[in-house]
Amino acid sequence: MEPTAKRQREAEPNENDIYNIAKDIQNRSGKPLAAPGTEDRRFREYFGCGAAVALMLWQLLISHDLVPPCGQIIHMLWTLYFLKQYPTQDAGCAAVGGSGGAVDPKTLRKYVYPFICAIAYLENYVVSISYCVQFLPLNYTLTKYCSGCIIFADFA
Repeated sequence: MEPTAKRQREAEPNENDIYNIAKDIQNRSGKPLAAPGTEDRRFREYFGCGAAVALMLWQLLISHDLVPPCGQIIHMLWTLYFLKQYPTQDAGCAAVGGSGGAVDPKTLRKYVYPFICAIAYLENYVVSISYCVQFLPLNYTLTKYCSGCIIFADFA
């Protein structure tokens, strides 16, 4: 059996692991976890989703082999922060650096943009067309187009 270039991941993370990693990014390391509701509110304010959703996203990325090379959960959280806030380069580097200080802009780009692409690839697995269709006006119809893309055409 040939050795792989990928580093082996440790045990599956849980929500508390996600909260602890997020605490460091939020510059709250060294403090104990707050009440579950408070911790979840802080997480949502910073990353735009709950820790359970972030954990599910991580598991989907792993199961579909979409985690970028050397990608870790912290990099996925950087990406969620970036997608929620869309900060300028300096503000983003300072924010995701947490207690370790600002990260280098090249490092931020090295991990955030590949994770954005990986998350986008999950669209076919997490977006249900039947859910989207229920919000269309009655005069719209669906047209199947080029390998799964959907076009909404108004024929009224």
